[in-house]
Amino acid sequence: MKQIKLTKAHRGPSSTMFTGRPQGHQVREELKLNQCDKDKEEYEISIPKGTTSFNPSFFLGLFYESICNLGGIDNFHRKYKITFEDEDTEVIKCLKEDIADNERQALIEYNNRK
Repeated sequence: MKQIKLTKAHRGPSSTMFTGRPQGHQVREELKLNQCDKDKEEYEISIPKGTTSFNPSFFLGLFYESICNLGGIDNFHRKYKITFEDEDTEVIKCLKEDIADNERQALIEYNNRK
């Protein structure tokens, strides 16, 4: 499994949150996720320590195209595993809740697309 690291720089200066759809798109391009979507590899995407929130806008900018390219959220889960560098169980719990909410939003958009 190959590793892709989101960094503190991807959150923005002095921020603890990943936010903004345009910012998610920008990071998507930087990480070359369109190319990753097409290969046979599986990826672990790590969220850096010190992250307090992973907003739907950023998630959709970063991953919505992958969900579409791969044919849905289940295939996305087979390709990309999201992990957390933080060791605080409460922070990880909150981030997992954020990701679950973000995936529900992505699924709504995916199912409503024409």
